[in-house]
Parts: sequence; C-alpha cells; structure tokens
Amino acid sequence: MKNDIRLNYPIWMMAFIVLLGVFAYGINSPTREWVNSSTETSLTVKVEALEGFMVFASLLLYIILLTVFLWKVKKHNTENPKQKISIWSIRPPEYLEQDEGMTHITRIAVQKVYTFITWSLPMLATVAILLPLPRLMLIYGILAVAFGQYLVYYLEIRKHLKEETE
Repeated sequence: MKNDIRLNYPIWMMAFIVLLGVFAYGINSPTREWVNSSTETSLTVKVEALEGFMVFASLLLYIILLTVFLWKVKKHNTENPKQKISIWSIRPPEYLEQDEGMTHITRIAVQKVYTFITWSLPMLATVAILLPLPRLMLIYGILAVAFGQYLVYYLEIRKHLKEETE
C-alpha cells in the first residue's frame, strides 16, 4: 500500500502545477508590442534569456515528469490488474476504496477538499473582482487553489494512514 501510486498521485499533480506556474511566468513575462496602422500590422515579442530558459526548462521537466508518471501508472496497472488506473477517467484515480475503512478515509479527505474549495474559490473571485490584478496573478491564484486541494487531500490521507499503521 505504501508504494501505491494512488497515494502519491496528489504529489505528482502538485509537481505538475508548480511546473505550470513556472511555465506561466516564463510565457507571460515577455514584452509584447502590437502595431496596427494603415501601413503596417505586426507583433513583436521580446523574450529575455531568463524567461526563455524558464519556458524551455519547465517544458522539458514537464515532459520528463509526465513520462515517469505514465511509466509508474503503467507499472501499477500491470502489478494490480484489478485496480487499474485510467488516465482518461473522469473519476479521480486517487480515491482509495478497497474496503470500508479506505472508503471512509477517502470520504473525509474529499469533504475537507470540498470545504477548502467552497471557501477559496469565492475568495479568489472576490479578490479578482475588487483588485486590478494582472493576468499572471489570476493564473497563480487558480494554480494555488488547485495546489491547495491536492495538498489538503494528501495531508488528510497521510494523517489517517499514519494512524492506521501505529
């Protein structure tokens, strides 16, 4: 159970979210100049070295991480043919429902995530409405909510599994 990818799934998703944040910074930081006159229509994009490196490095890390993740899922599916994980499933693969105890733990964790989202999304919307935030800050806010939901879920599952082992 300790090496079950479904337990580590939230960590994988948090890593993907962090890389998306780095990518968003790199892709939104370039200077853009749009010229639309009667004689010329052009778009000039200046990407500095650091931002270009961040975009390239985050994409490379994302592809590497995605490859390792898909390999781990494939390995899990071959070792656990009765508990296969589908990458394309609508139902989150981190739900642990082998027995009543795990179903109860999953239910408690999902309730905490629901509570987190119930409070964080309206707060994010209120901040976005009241403050003139740049687009990148809104993206970071959305990524923070996504990161937070996985963090809440992971910490709750981990807490209950530690109690079980003791």
